[in-house]
Amino acid sequence: MELLDRLKEQLFYYHNATDIPLELRDADGEVIQSFVGEFRYCAMVQEACGDRSFCVRMHDEGAGLSDELGDGYVFSCPAGLVHFIVPVRISGIVRYHIMAGPLAMDYPDISVVDSVIKGYELPMDIRQRLYAALNSIPIVEPMRIQHLCRLLFSLVDNLTGYTTEKGNGLPDSYKEPPVAIPIVQKAVAYIDTHYNETLRLEHVAAYVGLNPSYFSTIFKRELKINFSNYLTQKRIEEACELLLRSNHSLSDIAFEVGFENQSYFSQIFKEHTGMSPKEYRKKG
Repeated sequence: MELLDRLKEQLFYYHNATDIPLELRDADGEVIQSFVGEFRYCAMVQEACGDRSFCVRMHDEGAGLSDELGDGYVFSCPAGLVHFIVPVRISGIVRYHIMAGPLAMDYPDISVVDSVIKGYELPMDIRQRLYAALNSIPIVEPMRIQHLCRLLFSLVDNLTGYTTEKGNGLPDSYKEPPVAIPIVQKAVAYIDTHYNETLRLEHVAAYVGLNPSYFSTIFKRELKINFSNYLTQKRIEEACELLLRSNHSLSDIAFEVGFENQSYFSQIFKEHTGMSPKEYRKKG
């Protein structure tokens, strides 16, 4: 049996055992075989976005990063869903890619749909239809996505003998697939931009398309700091810059970095730096 036929056979078994949607693609991105029907949610988003559709670009970027890593790569798309992609190397050359997904990491939330509609200026009349379609996406918890990605990579690796050819048990670049990292990076970028506003965990969770409790768990696990402490730390860092590089009053600085009043700002600042804002400015 040819390698491609054996690969299709193994993907058939993997899909039936896990219920994970799979597509086998050639090096040019053309779908050779699909192991699930098209999800209406993805088709509706692509249709509504038209020329602005991000799906092909995201898939191509994911394929490129998996090639660089020499391993499976997990990423989230702007539509609030998760995919993972595994390269298929034959004699050291990437011949195919296996795309898994779309997957959801939590029960459907209308805020995911709202963020897509707002971000891409889609018509509101598709809101309920998008939400209904979102309910058909398989739900898989983050840690299980990591394991499923690792399992798929191992399956392909055993079939092609790529790491055996290299003489290693695992690729040199192997790291546990970072399922939450793209989501946390997106959240951090949002916080770093909006830290001076009235910002709550629920706001950021909705922005990245997760419910608050799930988002809180992922955020703390990846950054080793909870959301509230990260936000406060960011505000204090910005306050330090303003204290040293501007002549703004303490009350103005408190407001500029997101604190509601100077008294609370001074209290939190001292807890973090060991000195009052006035002492910090004088010392600097």
